[in-house]
Amino acid sequence: MKQTKLSVAVKATLLTASLAMAPVAFSADKELLDILKANGSISQVQYDQLIQKADQPSESSELLKKMAWAGKIQVKGDMRARHETRTSEGFSNADRDRIRARIGVYADVADNVQAGVRLVTGGDNTSTNQTLGGSKDDASTADFKPKDIFLDLAYINWQPLSGLEVIAGKFKQPWEQVDGGLVWDGDLNPEGVAFRYTTLLAGAEMIASTGSLIAGQSDDGDSISQDRKVVFGQLAAKFKVAGAETKAGVSIFDFDNGQVDGNSFAINKGNSAGEAFQLTELFAETNVNVGLPVKFYGHYVTNNNEQVTSGKDTAWLIGAQTKMGKWKASYDYRDIEKNAVYAPYNDSDFADGYSDSKGSMYKLSYEISKNFSVATAYMDAETGNTLGSSKSNNNVDTWQIDLVAKF
Repeated sequence: MKQTKLSVAVKATLLTASLAMAPVAFSADKELLDILKANGSISQVQYDQLIQKADQPSESSELLKKMAWAGKIQVKGDMRARHETRTSEGFSNADRDRIRARIGVYADVADNVQAGVRLVTGGDNTSTNQTLGGSKDDASTADFKPKDIFLDLAYINWQPLSGLEVIAGKFKQPWEQVDGGLVWDGDLNPEGVAFRYTTLLAGAEMIASTGSLIAGQSDDGDSISQDRKVVFGQLAAKFKVAGAETKAGVSIFDFDNGQVDGNSFAINKGNSAGEAFQLTELFAETNVNVGLPVKFYGHYVTNNNEQVTSGKDTAWLIGAQTKMGKWKASYDYRDIEKNAVYAPYNDSDFADGYSDSKGSMYKLSYEISKNFSVATAYMDAETGNTLGSSKSNNNVDTWQIDLVAKF
């Protein structure tokens, strides 16, 4: 596992504590001692003493072995500061400063088991942003109110067989996908159980995934069979054609309302009341070099559930991304019919997350240093005529400026 500075610091702290507890010097790896000295975790005198005693076994060397687990832990996170402006006649306008902070601890529990826990800002919705100064829906009037922290990831990933992953808990989206967030917002992490199997076939990497995601409890909360669920399956392939790296696949997301009346998925952000969702997604991307590296990508989604849908609503997106030095730019165009996707789960920034929308998204970023960048995004969206009198036939323009630091 790649070690971050925080990971090394954790290891350094534990090993330095062992120095204080141990009556005699212990046997240690020279490379690790060099890191500890460079970080200031041990003094030159301590370093010299440990090097001199490197071949002498002691009780402390056993302590060091027991603490070797520290080297299998990775601590990483990121912080984003954003200014956002949204203007529209039919939507609530927004001119606000927001933050997103995430920090996680990840460990190799065994050769075939990994676990992770991550905390994040945000609220009881798709977004992990926190508005500085509070939002219009915040009942508290306290100045400089502390921001809420939530459990964003808590999972175990077990590989009982070569190529097979069993993932349980609250985890990152376990399926393959391409940019755009047409079906799933990138900040939304599902929960439940998922399986992924990866193998090589005729020179291509084949990835099959399936699982059952628990979206919400039933009214009585006693039976998982009555919970709202999203059952999914996907088959994807990664391969090279004429030097171009390509990924393509098909996904099915079946939204199960459970067996209790009143337990259906909440309908908002443009979907029809009582609508049911069984989404089929086709996606693909290819990376080519035309003097600059260019990635072309696209989605196509249809809602196949015809219980209340007259016809099958569809959504599609096509985009391109390129990179030149420290600059990265992308553009996509999307068209989302009213019930083509489950609106509370798709990209929450474009058209304020509403379905029955279409338009363009432009992004540009610059890497100031290895772990620090500035970015901007502009979304030029139009809503259709089915959202109601206040939101139909509107232009929704959103502009974001971000500072992003990773650690």
